[in-house]
Amino acid sequence: MRLLALALLLAGTAAAAAAPLGDAEIRAELVGRDIEWWENGGWHAGSLVLAPDGRAEITVDTPAPSADVGHWTVSGGRICTVWDSVRAGAEKCYSLERGGAGDFVTSGGNVFRVRAAGV
Repeated sequence: MRLLALALLLAGTAAAAAAPLGDAEIRAELVGRDIEWWENGGWHAGSLVLAPDGRAEITVDTPAPSADVGHWTVSGGRICTVWDSVRAGAEKCYSLERGGAGDFVTSGGNVFRVRAAGV
């Protein structure tokens, strides 16, 4: 019986940890930070900065180096980006969940990791 209770408790904790982040959590965790990102399959990777004033900068380091600027918003538990060139300026929105090792996993299949200061 104790084992069943422990299993149910751990299952509830895991489900809570995988819940989508809210607007305030997204802002607190990602805005103004240097973010390393990659596609879950590993094909594309680079860096991302979401400035407090709504500006955004993205670099793609692999497979072919490129960069773009645009802007971001957060609403309804989703982060939305519009880039000057990427996606021909079309907006794309993602929800985020906490992943392992302090990562954030987007509903679009990308992984974000906040870089430590000075790295």
